[in-house]
Amino acid sequence: MADPTAPGAEAPAPSAAGTTAMAAYAAGGPAVLSVIDVGSSGVRMLVAELKPDGQVRVLEDVAKPLTLGRETFRTGTLSAASIQKAVNILRQYRTMMDGYGVTHTRAVATSAVRAALNRDTFVDRVFLATGIEVEVIEGSQETLLTFAAVQRALAALPEFTREDSLMFELGAGATEWALVRGGEVVGSVTYDLGTLRMRDLLRAESGDRRAMTRLIQHNVREMMNAVKRTLPFEKVANLIAIGPEARFAARALKGEGDLAAVSAKDLRTLADQILAMTPAEVASAYSIPTLEAEALAPAFLAYAELIRLNPVDRLLVARASIRDGLLLQVAKSIQSGSSVFFPEQTITAALNLARKYHADERHGLHSAALARAVFEATQAQHGMGETERLLLEVASIVHDIGNYVSARGHHRHAYYLLVNSEVFGLSKMDLEIVANVARYHRKGAPQSDHPAYAALPRGARLTVNRLSAILRVADALDKAHGQRIQNPRITVEDGELRIDVEAAEDVALERLTLDQKGGLFEEVFGLKPVLREVS
Repeated sequence: MADPTAPGAEAPAPSAAGTTAMAAYAAGGPAVLSVIDVGSSGVRMLVAELKPDGQVRVLEDVAKPLTLGRETFRTGTLSAASIQKAVNILRQYRTMMDGYGVTHTRAVATSAVRAALNRDTFVDRVFLATGIEVEVIEGSQETLLTFAAVQRALAALPEFTREDSLMFELGAGATEWALVRGGEVVGSVTYDLGTLRMRDLLRAESGDRRAMTRLIQHNVREMMNAVKRTLPFEKVANLIAIGPEARFAARALKGEGDLAAVSAKDLRTLADQILAMTPAEVASAYSIPTLEAEALAPAFLAYAELIRLNPVDRLLVARASIRDGLLLQVAKSIQSGSSVFFPEQTITAALNLARKYHADERHGLHSAALARAVFEATQAQHGMGETERLLLEVASIVHDIGNYVSARGHHRHAYYLLVNSEVFGLSKMDLEIVANVARYHRKGAPQSDHPAYAALPRGARLTVNRLSAILRVADALDKAHGQRIQNPRITVEDGELRIDVEAAEDVALERLTLDQKGGLFEEVFGLKPVLREVS
């Protein structure tokens, strides 16, 4: 089975009906696609039609309750019974997908499966029983996918593009945060506080509503302080909530709509109403699963406290969900052949990380441009795609952040800082690759006795080898950090990577450094890097 965490991992091949429908789309007809979200409280699927003009029309929106989150966050594992229930649900979805002739599908699992010690067993069991390959995604990927849908919902809001906004999703096990500036995400962070922990706090103070509220407020203040320390902002104009609890509050207080504004007073009133009922009564009254009912009151109290802690008078609730973002990504993949979302915003987040550690920004950006030029010139040799190119650019921008700790051994310090950071749009595996590429931009090459490198899957190690070799060449071409080599002509000829530059300045230092650092490139690609001056 393919490694679902590997960069560029593909979904399972479409069915025969799906292949026929995909051919019809290529010939000018519609394509049918599906997305599945295995969440903490249920398994949801959208089936949609992608028309040749790019419009997406939802054909089915189905949801089945399944309390995976309660199990994982209390026991650490998923039971055999829960896994079987998930399989039964996904078998039903598989039948629906085949009936529609789905051309392409993407199935993801979020925090409940991600936190389970037996998550690999879950993924394997589902694949063997249904042919659906579930990808366990990180919190940062959830934020990316949801933001894609939220951005469309908020596009008509002028202040969303003019001022700083904080977008967050209070999940079962953690809260995902993203700082939005000028309509783009410039940083993200995951904080380990979710509705399950909050529910436990409420149970500990059962019957004392004031004590319950104080406990929630204390934990939310700690979270907000941590977010402020991590994300580069002073104040925000908009606080944007996503997730099922936020959408429930918006419906209960404001009715249906793509965007709703709710006040702290209304949220506290709604929380008091929910706390006066048992979870079973709430579930019955509002036709929702009991697990979701238990999460409502702590979520509403947390929302109210977040409004109080920020200079805003209301919470904006976006109706968009992770499934909407998945749908957009699958449609983009079918239309353009690329599923890379918001690469510019990932680059912006990398730049903010480099600035945080006072790295040489001009050198990082110039190294990225040179690395991209080498990547494109050697496409036939390495066969990598847009995902790997993005990882290369990020690694180029941040490769020197280890100097913040010490110039001596800064490549090793860069690795440590990167694996303990978050970059919007990148998974943990992506960051491991970026960190290893930064680790090997100088000194020793990747070796099997290096623990962090050896722990990577084989495909990721190959990516590290290739990207490290390219970054070494790019870094050598800007050895003096003076950006003296501009717009080189790079070609592959007679076993050489020929880098031709106009002889406007002396490039002896760059040539010497390239000779010293080009060995890995020659090992990996069988091409000797050669810097030539041309008139």
